[in-house]
Parts: sequence; structure tokens; C-alpha cells
Amino acid sequence: MVLRGTAKRPQTSRKAAAMLLACTVLFTAEAALAQDAATPVPVTAPQGTALSAGTTDTDTPANTATTATPAPLWRPSNNSGDPIYEQQDDNERPYSETENPYEPTVDGGENPPPTGEPGQTPGIRLGTFLLRPSLSQTINTEKQSNTGGPSRRNYLTTGIRGTLTSDWSRHALTVTGDGAWEKNFGSKDGEEPRAKIDADLRLDLGGDTTANLKAGYEFSREDTTDPNALTGASVQGGEHQFTTGASIERDFGKLRGLAALDLSRTVYTDAKGLDGNAISLSDRDRNSANLRGRVGYELSPALIPFLELNAGASRYDEDRDSSGYARSSNSYGAKVGAEIDLGEKTRGEAAIGYLRKQYDDDRLASIGALTLDGDLSWSPQRGTNVNLGLRTTIEDFAGGPQGGWISYQLDAGLTHELRNNLVARLTGQIVRRTFPSSSDMEDVMEYTAGAGLTWGINRYLDLTADVSYQWTPVYDSDELRVGAGLVLKR
Repeated sequence: MVLRGTAKRPQTSRKAAAMLLACTVLFTAEAALAQDAATPVPVTAPQGTALSAGTTDTDTPANTATTATPAPLWRPSNNSGDPIYEQQDDNERPYSETENPYEPTVDGGENPPPTGEPGQTPGIRLGTFLLRPSLSQTINTEKQSNTGGPSRRNYLTTGIRGTLTSDWSRHALTVTGDGAWEKNFGSKDGEEPRAKIDADLRLDLGGDTTANLKAGYEFSREDTTDPNALTGASVQGGEHQFTTGASIERDFGKLRGLAALDLSRTVYTDAKGLDGNAISLSDRDRNSANLRGRVGYELSPALIPFLELNAGASRYDEDRDSSGYARSSNSYGAKVGAEIDLGEKTRGEAAIGYLRKQYDDDRLASIGALTLDGDLSWSPQRGTNVNLGLRTTIEDFAGGPQGGWISYQLDAGLTHELRNNLVARLTGQIVRRTFPSSSDMEDVMEYTAGAGLTWGINRYLDLTADVSYQWTPVYDSDELRVGAGLVLKR
């Protein structure tokens, strides 16, 4: 009896010890998991990612970790496999799959890191380049009214657009192209083909030095409201413009220096009279050059005041135009302004200055103009972008005793994402032309307004609708355009 009792006691003790050990391990594991869940996860911002307003990762030592606020996951909104997401809760901040920090907007809100244009396609890989082409087909109607009476046309517009960008570890090449061809129903009069292509090669030379080489081509038909448009012509002349240029920019500590040379060649095609005969505009063909230099001082990364000087020359192929005037000219200008950079949400520049153009013909009075130039990009909240631009130029008359006129042009644009696949657009433009060398010509104001919608049916197909209205009171002219169509993207 005693021997059997002493034999059972060690077995009971081993079972109790095993249960105690299991409880200890389970308690330790639960404590560790609770501690890990309460510890913030360090997230390191990628190079160039904004950490806060006006601050980038270059302002802190490399590999410095910041504490990320826990964020809700996003879930796919469809089963097509496209990267379209919807937020779980409107009151929750969105989550980036790369876990990049967020940059506050100017109104205190938060936006996810930029991921490209809405509905942007993956593109076509061509070696070290990425091509994103698109083809559009729209049906449009246009109604015009001027001193010659009302007119209307219906037409198809076929457009092609593309962007080619390099994927190099150093330097960068960007080529953009945009063109459209109009086909009227039943008539060829009033067709307005247009084309534009630009190439920009950025060279990183090291030592805070950057060079840019650029070239471009553009074709457009002269607008009927342009002061040089031929009265009563059935088809206005076309303008071919070839451009090229080079610039170099270098930082000298707080100083910023820029030198640039721009060259252009302008060639005009014949206009078409009411009788069907060609009207030559070759006396307007010319070459132009402009040299400019800029010096800026960095008061802070967000504000850089600058001084810019420029000198230009324009030389016509023919010494005198059809009216007997020598219109070749020289121009000089200066302006002061400031560059503003408040991060990805607000950036741009504004300047005020003076520009003077003097013609070779003494009978053509020199023209001096107060210049106002600038551009501003502002994104008050995610999915909303505002762009403003102001430009001052001196344009030449095609003939007659007046040398030219001063043009002030204000452009405005607003885009807003109503939904993740629906974008609304608003555009506006005001052009003011003054004629200082003519006492019998009153100033001309031209107003243009437009609106549009783009619905992304899927990643590769968009449905668009646009309407625009242009009004020129002095010429008693107005123009209304309405169109809708499809855009195929790749």
C-alpha cells in the first residue's frame, strides 16, 4: 500500500508542473503581443517625400524614422483588378500601400501621396522609355455670330495625344505631343487643324548645375478675332512655328543663376479668299531670338525673389512688307518678382516689369508696356487643382502704319474629382489688347469660358463632354461649341 501510494505522487507532480509551464508560456506570449500592438510602427519616408508643409525628408538625417498614425485599409471597389479603391469610412484618413507619410493641405486636411493623373494607364514600355498614347473621337457643333452674319457647322474631331518619358538614373527626356483634325459634315470651310510637339532634355551636370535643351513645333490656324486676320476670307492662313532653346541653371549657395537662349522660326501658309484664290502671307515669315538671364536669392526654401533681364530681336525674311514698312525689331525688358514653393500644394511665381520694342522703320512708333507675368498651381484639397497664368506680350501688325499692340492674357483652370472616375473641369480666359500706336482703335476685350466632364469607364476608355463660349464685344462676335466623344488610352 505504501509503495503504491509513493509511486503515484511523482506522476501527479509532473502533470502539475507541465500545466504550470504551459500557462506561463501562454501568459508570456499574450503579454508580448499586447506590447507589440501598443508600440507605434516606425515608417521611413522615401527620398523626396514631403513630411509636413514646407518640409522634405532632406531636412532630417538619412534613415530617420517617424511615427505613423494607424490608418484604415482600403478595399477594392470592383472585381476587375484595376487599382481603384474606396475608403472604408469618410471620417478616416486614406492609407497608402507604400506607407508614405501624408502632406497636410493648406486648409489643414491631409492628402495621400501623389499617384499620377486620375485614371492614368500603365503605358507602353519601350526600353528605358514609357509611352502613354491616347486617341480621341468627338462629334461637335459650332455656332458663330459676327458682323458677317451667323454661321453654323457640325464636324468630327479626331485627336491624338501622347507622352514619352525616360526612366534613367540620371538626366531626363520628356516628349509631349498633341494634335487634332476636324472633318466638317458636307463642307471643308472652317476646318481648324492643329498640332503641337515639344521635347525637353534635362542634363544633371553635377555641382548644383542643371542644363535644359528643348525643341518644338506647333501649327494652328489664325483666329478670326485676331487683329491680323483677313476680313472676309473663307479660310485664314496657317502658322507654322519651330522653336529651340537651351538654358543652364546653377545654385551658388543662397544665389540662383539662370541663363537661357530661345530661337524660333515662323512661317505662314496662304489664306483663301471668298473667290477661292490664294492670298500669300509670306511677307510675315520671320526669325526671332531672345536672350534672358535671371538672378535669385533664397530668403527661404519657400520664397526666392529674383531679377530678370532679357533682350530679343526679330528679323523678317523680306526687308519690307506688302505695305512698304520694315517691321524687323529689337526688344528689351526687365522684371522683378518672386518664386513661391509651399510644397506640392502651392507653387508658382509672379513678376512685374517693363518691355520695350523698337522697329527698324522710323515711321513705326516704338511700343513700351508694363508687364505682368506669373503662374500659380494650387491644390486646396485632394482631387482639386487650381491653375492661374498671366502673360504680357507685344505683337506685330501684319501691315499698315501701326507697329503693334500690347496683349495681356489671363488664364484660369479648375479640375475637381467628383468621384474616383468622374472629373469636372472649368476653364476661363480673358485677353485685353491695347493699341498705343493708333488713336482710332479702341481696346479689345475677349472672354472665353468652358466646362467639361470626363467619366472613366475603365482604365483605358473615357467618355468626355465639353462646352465653350467665346465673346468679343468690339467685333460683335461670339462663338459657342459643344462636343462629346470617347478617348482610348494606353
